[in-house]
Amino acid sequence: MIEPMKAAVFICRGHGVDPSILRSLLKDPRIGHTEILSSCCTPEGRDQIQLHLRGRTTQALLVIGCPGALLKDYQALAASTAMSPARVAVVPAAACRTVGMAELSLSCILDPREASFPPRRTENALLLIGEGRNADAALEQAKKEGLTVHSLTPFDLIEGQARLLGGPGRFSLEVGESIHGFGAALLVMDHQVTLERERWSDGQGTMVLLAGGEECADVFLQELESTVNAGGKVFAVAQETPFTGCSELRYAELQGRGVTFLRAAEVTIAPEGAFVKDQHLGEELVLPVAELVTIGSSPPLGSEAVLKVFGLPAGQRVKDMRPGESGQPGVFMGGSTFTTFMGQDAEEATLATVMIIADALQRSAPSYSIMASIDKEKCSLCLTCLRICPYQAPFIGQEGMIISTERCQGCGLCLSLCPSQAIEMPPADLRGEMDGTKLSYGGKSS
Repeated sequence: MIEPMKAAVFICRGHGVDPSILRSLLKDPRIGHTEILSSCCTPEGRDQIQLHLRGRTTQALLVIGCPGALLKDYQALAASTAMSPARVAVVPAAACRTVGMAELSLSCILDPREASFPPRRTENALLLIGEGRNADAALEQAKKEGLTVHSLTPFDLIEGQARLLGGPGRFSLEVGESIHGFGAALLVMDHQVTLERERWSDGQGTMVLLAGGEECADVFLQELESTVNAGGKVFAVAQETPFTGCSELRYAELQGRGVTFLRAAEVTIAPEGAFVKDQHLGEELVLPVAELVTIGSSPPLGSEAVLKVFGLPAGQRVKDMRPGESGQPGVFMGGSTFTTFMGQDAEEATLATVMIIADALQRSAPSYSIMASIDKEKCSLCLTCLRICPYQAPFIGQEGMIISTERCQGCGLCLSLCPSQAIEMPPADLRGEMDGTKLSYGGKSS
């Protein structure tokens, strides 16, 4: 006699699920393990789930309370423990007002009939958005890694009113009338360095003011070098010293050649000279200045719009030691605008990021296609699926309601809430009835 399959049920309290509503469900003899976590979606929560699945005491996984969009993440977690992804279901908090959806999901994942559906090809293309030296280096490295690259500029996104859909491994970006499919995105942009000259008098003194950050250091040093070579007195003013480590030798050399270094937050220019309050001396100095050279920087036009399209906060920068990780799965960042790396370090970090992306996209892993479809005869055009889909997959066409296969992520939210039971999705199309009784959200119907 074959032992009946049992499911592990994990309830996520982080999204406001009330476990008391699920009391009758948790008494079901088909449940072999029940656990309530403060949050299933955190790394700690997923580690706890994975630890149980590795024990192989249950054959299916039901997560209650997490967003339906996380279904693929839990399927990948199950696959890492040799559990079939078809035996995994997620019931969103919005569907937990009654126990009906949870009962349906439990019956689906424990149905002994195996659903068969074709494997889905994960997109191995890289979407590269950016301009400049680091973007060019990223493009060359991606070609060496054998990646297909879709290259766009920030202006393409601004003018085309871009919209991002999908998730890691199966993104799609709508830009105007075009749709780009890709597995991961790399945003690479560099600060624009500007140099301005102003003539104040016929004297000999020249002040070089560093108004930008580390990205301006190379231009700052080049300007100091050329000004010293031209002769005359040179004053170098910066809020923070750009000389650290080995570059202090360059500082000593320039100082020996007549450059006076000052550390000040503000400089005021007047007919009688430049007023500078040096932080080390603690007093204000009046310096004879004939020419003022200001070196500054600013984020390139369109950088904030790019971050917005990818759901990243304004001014977001990569600050940790892992190259390129933005905090958004499948989205990576590079260049001096989006990271704290500068100069050669920025380029090396960008190249390392491309290699990490290539490894992730080209790594062979099982992938499953779980897409919803609509039975036109049952559909009443109530628009429930159109309103609740987080991926905007349903739309009305000439033949009625249609679900876009490009946008659908298989979260099951439309399946659970369709009042006409018009939506089918494997394995739901095989497992939607039990003992001759058809199961639906909120209860049973004959």
